[in-house]
Amino acid sequence: MLGLLMDGGWMMLPLLLCSILGLAVIIDRMRAFKASGGDYELMRKTIRGKLEEGDVMAALETASAAKGPVAATLLTGLNRFVRLMGKGKGADEAAAAAVRSMEEYAPKALKPLENRLNLLVLVAAIAPLLGMTGTVTGMISSFDVMASSAGLDPGAVAGGIGEALITTAAGLIVAMPCAVCYNLFTRKIDDITASIDAGLTDMMETVGEA
Repeated sequence: MLGLLMDGGWMMLPLLLCSILGLAVIIDRMRAFKASGGDYELMRKTIRGKLEEGDVMAALETASAAKGPVAATLLTGLNRFVRLMGKGKGADEAAAAAVRSMEEYAPKALKPLENRLNLLVLVAAIAPLLGMTGTVTGMISSFDVMASSAGLDPGAVAGGIGEALITTAAGLIVAMPCAVCYNLFTRKIDDITASIDAGLTDMMETVGEA
């Protein structure tokens, strides 16, 4: 591996830094999503069932015991609903206020999951460009050898071509996992957002009749 890094020329250094950055972000985001909770859809449906039974406090306790952005958003709405009902507000008015609270809080709840995803996009975009730059510099080295040599030196020419191919491959190898993981993470965020939206609907359809 060290031999490949050296054969790839100086352009392998920024590619190595990109790979370290990409790997660090991937590990960090995997930990963040793991900490965001497991089956949030099941949790949401459980809370909806409690609300349909008219047991708002049980739904509140379920949301409080769970973790992640879906639970936090539902908990925000339920807390607002309970407070307003305690002040004598009507169920419909309290439910509407609870939904507004959830809508305002949802972006804040999702923010920890969205952090640093832009770095994956950056690495996925830059790494192939660095690889292509290495390809160009490697080919330039090969042509310089051919231009300056009285006779063609196959070994020197092959060295420049090898440098070009190594950096191209390295750029793609670094970029592909970052692009794949970015799409997986954004898909996960989309699923969580859909659950939050469903939670908003649950709130309007259930607690307004509590």
